[in-house]
Amino acid sequence: MFERFTTNARAVVIRAQEEARDLQHDYIGTEHILLGLFAMPSSLAAQALLRLGVTAAAVREAVEAEVGRGKTTLGGHIPFTRRAKKALELALREALQLKHNYIGTEHILLALEREGEGLAAKILAAQVSDLATIRATVHELLGSGQQEGAVDAAPNRTTAADEVVSAAQALAGGAPMGSHHLLEALIRAEGSMAAKVLSDLGIDAAAIAEKVDEFDTDETTDATPQESAARRMELRVVSTEGGEGTDEVHLVFRDQATIGLAKAVSALIDGPITGTGPVAGKFVPIWTVTNELLMTLLQSMRDPVEEGAERGGKAALLVRRVLHDRLRRRGGGQAAG
Repeated sequence: MFERFTTNARAVVIRAQEEARDLQHDYIGTEHILLGLFAMPSSLAAQALLRLGVTAAAVREAVEAEVGRGKTTLGGHIPFTRRAKKALELALREALQLKHNYIGTEHILLALEREGEGLAAKILAAQVSDLATIRATVHELLGSGQQEGAVDAAPNRTTAADEVVSAAQALAGGAPMGSHHLLEALIRAEGSMAAKVLSDLGIDAAAIAEKVDEFDTDETTDATPQESAARRMELRVVSTEGGEGTDEVHLVFRDQATIGLAKAVSALIDGPITGTGPVAGKFVPIWTVTNELLMTLLQSMRDPVEEGAERGGKAALLVRRVLHDRLRRRGGGQAAG
């Protein structure tokens, strides 16, 4: 869904996290998203709120009066509340109803009003005499030709920047792209200004990779529950008492959320969770992804890295190089196979 967000809409989500952090709240609620709408004064939502007489100062005052400020300075990832997630999902519905192929700040504003139960909706109801005027004002601005999607459809970037973003997304894999993925992509962007500067400063790709692996993302603003859990996972071959041919592969999870769920289910069925009946079908994606991962790692170590140049383009080649370098470092410089 977030890939449909305009630049302004993404800025709103980022600002919502900053608002929550500034208020020392350990969650991102609809009220923080509403405050985030004021981050881009030229956006359609900000203009609509201005016409309606709703100001950032008034909203912030209402938020503090309703929930107050927290007492602890927060770092790392701050989760969205259930209502905030619902509002962002409703923004997609608003965009589809208007037949827009993007999600802009106007859709987020309409979604906050439509959600109806969150603090943002209550604040809007208190500050706007008739909530119907919010929708009417947005439609009026859209009717005047103002639109965010067309501006954001084609970002104005150099070829090098496009390649860095593509490479960073590839490095992130199934996790949200973070600044550490961008950093590794920058140092490996051959011929780019960024790579030239970093090289001139004596910084190489191996040093950056080692530091990225050393630091804990949970202590940064790049923290996400997905990557935090994945960084603690392990896949190992275990020899059983049955001798050769009875070895097992164990996929180890160490995050508390997964452990808690597994314990709860195991307690109910009084034993391990096995691939029987419908559960077998649920295990299939895990089996498929695990085998794909192992094949990728095997190829990264056994095949000359440059062989991947024609398979998948520059981003795929960069991922192969990064995997190859890390696995060689783990293995003391000796390739597997």
